[in-house]
Amino acid sequence: MEFTSFVYALFLALAFALYWSVARWGARAQNMVLLLVSAIFYAWADPRFLGLLLLSGAVNYALAIGIAGARGERAKSILFFLGIAMLGLLCWFKYFDFFYGSAVDLLNTIGFQGTHSTLALALPLGISFYTFQMLGYLIDTRNEEIEPCEDPWHFVTYVLYFPKIMAGPIERAQVFLPQIAVARTFDSALATDGMRQILWGLLAKVVVADNASAFVDLIFKDPAAETGSTLLVGAFLYFIQIYFDFAGYSNIAIGSSKLLGIRLTTNFRTPFFATGVNDFWKRWHISLTTWMIDHLFTPLSFLLRDRGRAGTVISFTTTFLAVGIWHGANWTFVAFGTLQSLYFLPLALSGPGKKTSAFPTGDRVPSPRHFARMLGTFLLMMLSFVLLRVTSIGDAVTYYLGLFDPSLFSKPTVFPSMVVLLALLLMLVEWFQRGMTHALERIEAAMPGWIRWTIYMIILYTIILLNHTGHYRFIYFQF
Repeated sequence: MEFTSFVYALFLALAFALYWSVARWGARAQNMVLLLVSAIFYAWADPRFLGLLLLSGAVNYALAIGIAGARGERAKSILFFLGIAMLGLLCWFKYFDFFYGSAVDLLNTIGFQGTHSTLALALPLGISFYTFQMLGYLIDTRNEEIEPCEDPWHFVTYVLYFPKIMAGPIERAQVFLPQIAVARTFDSALATDGMRQILWGLLAKVVVADNASAFVDLIFKDPAAETGSTLLVGAFLYFIQIYFDFAGYSNIAIGSSKLLGIRLTTNFRTPFFATGVNDFWKRWHISLTTWMIDHLFTPLSFLLRDRGRAGTVISFTTTFLAVGIWHGANWTFVAFGTLQSLYFLPLALSGPGKKTSAFPTGDRVPSPRHFARMLGTFLLMMLSFVLLRVTSIGDAVTYYLGLFDPSLFSKPTVFPSMVVLLALLLMLVEWFQRGMTHALERIEAAMPGWIRWTIYMIILYTIILLNHTGHYRFIYFQF
């Protein structure tokens, strides 16, 4: 059940009606409804793994309580590492074939010839998102940053909550759990803003990302057959596709949650206008970046603090290798993480005093200096994201070499002008609304009602008119 489907619209409407109809009975009744509809939502996508998800949640709930109540560091450590091991079983689904196949290939390379067959394990939907949530919960409990959740129904609701289960944001327990511990009352302003955010998310996902997909598939199918200029167009199209796809889906998720009176973490904050690589990762997939900084980079930096800048370099490299591998089990994702760590190398070597200057939010037009920084960052990240789309390192090498071909200066064979124009139009709107959590957030205060509703109708008509008949799935759907 994808967020862009009519089935989801019907499901959300029914969940909304049932949820608020039991509000007078308090938080427990509301949470029971959330748990029920979330279980239906996940089972609708893949019923095979609902039991695994519930079991994982129950185990982590019990382990966190055990960690908090254990006497002595040894007992706490045993329970904590038991939880890590249990979550490690989830990684079996995602990474076993990759590491097993790579090991066999290495043995063949050094002379131990043989063949191997993969297990072709089915991948639980949303595995990376809910695994990181539960892992972060155990770490925070172990570090005594939060008290463990005492109510098992609250915790399972946190794990299974349908707006975030498939594609995040990766929500912190200390932010989410207090919201469902008390009864929610209907907030019409919050619900209205949620509807606007859903509308903007649909426009980004259905109109821009899905229409770009067909051209991206065409160009990336055989990079060796394309001109350099076409490959450059392909890199640009994929960068806008993955952004509007993921940011659009996140906006739909966050907007859906607002309809239920629950706020989720902002996951994107106009990353295309970043003025440096560091600034970009503060704006792109914010919940993942924050998780990595809090639970990997910061502890590792503290552990390696005596090594000076070498320790900082190791911390950056390890963190971005984890970011790359989080995206999937392929050497291209390892290469992506390695490249990001190289981008951060100047920052790591320059020391903590060197900071990227962000653009002033009040400026209508960026200064030449800020524009140059934004353009340079955009190009660096655009080229690196090619690694998330190609299927092998060989294809990546072919793609990058093609960009240095003299045909780079020829007319591209593929150039979907309408898609590019729509993407630039949405980027322009986001530029002028860049201080907001989404581009339609302050439209009510800024415009008369008739203009506002005209804009809503135009957006809705555009979504219906330009809805791609191929129906492309969410890129991060199985992460």
